[in-house]
Amino acid sequence: MQTSRRRMMIAMSSAAAAVLATRALSGQTPQPLPSPNAPLNQNVPAGLDGADIPVRNGRRVIPPATWLEIRSDAQKLLDLATDFKKRVDQTNLGSTLPLPLIQEAHRIEKMAKNIQRRMKG
Repeated sequence: MQTSRRRMMIAMSSAAAAVLATRALSGQTPQPLPSPNAPLNQNVPAGLDGADIPVRNGRRVIPPATWLEIRSDAQKLLDLATDFKKRVDQTNLGSTLPLPLIQEAHRIEKMAKNIQRRMKG
């Protein structure tokens, strides 16, 4: 009986070694799974990703006060953009573009990105 147990142990250990060797030789490494608790945005501190936006029925809800701020900022953006268009129409495009117009375009772009960020939450 001793010889049969030894043979069985040798056969099982050689089979396990063969499986491990094929995995090691194949070069495949196991890929890590993303954590379900990981933040959606890596640039925010831990636990504060979307902390200020309440959730109702599984959907994010932006508070009415924030919507009012977004609306007023959107109106300011529209005013700035129409004023910018008027000033561009008045300038001579044959010459170089004036620096104040470039700065104003940068301000408009910054405001639009800020509104977009706040709407995303």
